[in-house]
Amino acid sequence: MPHDLPFTAGEWARNSREDVRVRIEQFKDHVIVDCRIWWRDEVGELRPGRGGLTLAVRHLPALAEALSAALTHATANGFLSEPDASP
Repeated sequence: MPHDLPFTAGEWARNSREDVRVRIEQFKDHVIVDCRIWWRDEVGELRPGRGGLTLAVRHLPALAEALSAALTHATANGFLSEPDASP
């Protein structure tokens, strides 16, 4: 198994209490892609939330293609002012 895991591919603030993280990590003997909300506890440390999307890394190309199509559609329909606009 790769030794350079976990790898955080992206992270941004969802609001003042939560961040979104997209990571590639190892779970048992599997490499996974994990998209999850992380929340701040009473001392301000980030903790992983229960909900999220976790997929085998083999699904990453299909996920990337679907997100690209969603971005194109949202931009073309005026839901976003710029392709990289944050919510």
